[in-house]
Amino acid sequence: MIKIGVSACLLGQKVRYDGKDKFADLEKYFDPKVYQLIPICPEVEMGMSIPRPSIQMRVINNDTRLVQVNDHKLDFTEQLNNWFEENKHRFEKLHGFILKSKSPSCGKQTTPHFNEDDSCTRKDGLFVHQLNSNKPLIPIINELQIQQKELFLKFIQQITKTT
Repeated sequence: MIKIGVSACLLGQKVRYDGKDKFADLEKYFDPKVYQLIPICPEVEMGMSIPRPSIQMRVINNDTRLVQVNDHKLDFTEQLNNWFEENKHRFEKLHGFILKSKSPSCGKQTTPHFNEDDSCTRKDGLFVHQLNSNKPLIPIINELQIQQKELFLKFIQQITKTT
């Protein structure tokens, strides 16, 4: 069985900051007889509530932090990093990840990182950053990329190489 970590909101779990989901019908791409989709929500698993104030990646004093949008002093960076360290053994058993685009934790090259002047660049969310730092080259795709045949086929090829 090929095990894939999936942003829980994409599987229909109401775990987002607004108490909603972002359901993506992944079973039309991943046969449950071959693939096991394992829900992961870094924000909830690290202890954040549902619903919760929204968070973002923000550069503060040349350091990128995961902070609350309305109060940058409420910093969740260490909380997510500690949760990741405590759980990385779970992630090492997975063959790949399907993650929510633009998420401050799960976005891959789609997450806004706000600078002190409020300009922004698109980079990885904090969970993706940790994954790449601890398990380089693990296949990661988002719910939008799955719909692009070439990217989807490349992802399938990558995750089947790791089995």
